[in-house]
Amino acid sequence: MNRSERFSDTDLCVKCGLCLPHCPTYNKTLDENESPRGRIALIQGWAQGSLAATPELVSHIDNCLLCRSCEAVCPAYVPYGSLVDRFRGETGEVEKTTSARIKSAGIKIALTNKRASRWVERLVEKSGRESKGLLQKTGLLKALGLSEFDAGLPDISTSVRWNDFYPAQGQNERGRVALFLGCTANLLDAETVSSTLLVLNRLGVGVRVPDTQACCGALHHHAGDQASARKLMDRNLAAFNLSDADTVITVASGCGAMLRDYRHLEATADLAKRVKDISQLLAELSWPDGIEFKPLAAKVCVHTPCTLKNVLRAERHGADLLRRIPSLDVASLPNSQRCCGAAGSYMLEHPEMAKDLRDDVLESVTAIKPDFLATSNPGCAVHLRAGFKQRGLGHIEVLHPVTLLARQLVR
Repeated sequence: MNRSERFSDTDLCVKCGLCLPHCPTYNKTLDENESPRGRIALIQGWAQGSLAATPELVSHIDNCLLCRSCEAVCPAYVPYGSLVDRFRGETGEVEKTTSARIKSAGIKIALTNKRASRWVERLVEKSGRESKGLLQKTGLLKALGLSEFDAGLPDISTSVRWNDFYPAQGQNERGRVALFLGCTANLLDAETVSSTLLVLNRLGVGVRVPDTQACCGALHHHAGDQASARKLMDRNLAAFNLSDADTVITVASGCGAMLRDYRHLEATADLAKRVKDISQLLAELSWPDGIEFKPLAAKVCVHTPCTLKNVLRAERHGADLLRRIPSLDVASLPNSQRCCGAAGSYMLEHPEMAKDLRDDVLESVTAIKPDFLATSNPGCAVHLRAGFKQRGLGHIEVLHPVTLLARQLVR
């Protein structure tokens, strides 16, 4: 199959432009090359041989956040995300600066290599707002140009080793699920995982946590490193080939979106069909009697990550769950709010655009004046937390919806 045939689905795009109002980069630049239909036209021209993969052309594709808002409104069902991923896979890192490549490679190694991950966890481990891990104390993160990552780390970061199984509380198990940890569970998301286990067990659900699972592969896949992504995918397919857990739960929407996309990458994989976001599962469960929550006189603003909205299509559940907490005022961001700019490693590789997009979200959040910001993706949490601290708004705590739910659960 030649290149034109491999990218024949670019022909599905009729260039109607319905995607333009929903594209974050187009709305910031008003440049058609930075729009979904413009990028598709560039990929189409390259695939047909009329355009070369110059650094300028590749840069327009690389500037895409892969928020996939365009897919959600496309009347022709153009597989935009898949097209961009395939293009990146064939062109590599032509346009990326040396600094961007180093940052991207460092993040991948730190999060996906088990030995490296354990060292990083120990170096950034801290116990409260006034404490700092060794990397922060030495200033190494800032020296590497990772100030955003440094500022966005949670106030408490403690390394945890998870058990293989967490049994349901009570005499009868009402169901059993498998939990996908992803590569940030220990470093960025330990409280979210603990909260998930607590709530599910209280609802009578047993939770398997396969030890052999790996990173979902999104960082590699979206950067064009298909070989590494495939190795990680194969490990997860084997790890979650379980007979006693029909549903695979994710607490990071970016991981959930990647696992859901396994259906496009592996014809025999049924893992994608079994994936659900934790908020969706909790919303769909039949709750037993006796589950109560302590009142909380506070306001929470619910941020919806792009992957939760555009891929998993589960954006409403987080707010619905939080409304179970008495006295809690639950507010959502405007429907017109676009990507926050985190987008995996995008916030490190494209800091200016990422900050511009984050500023829009922060303006909307500060207008609501919340005590908490609840988001279902750890990358978004890091990015937004750093933004709050830079604005002197560190008192707004950024957490996962299930974490707030668990804190108020009457034990």
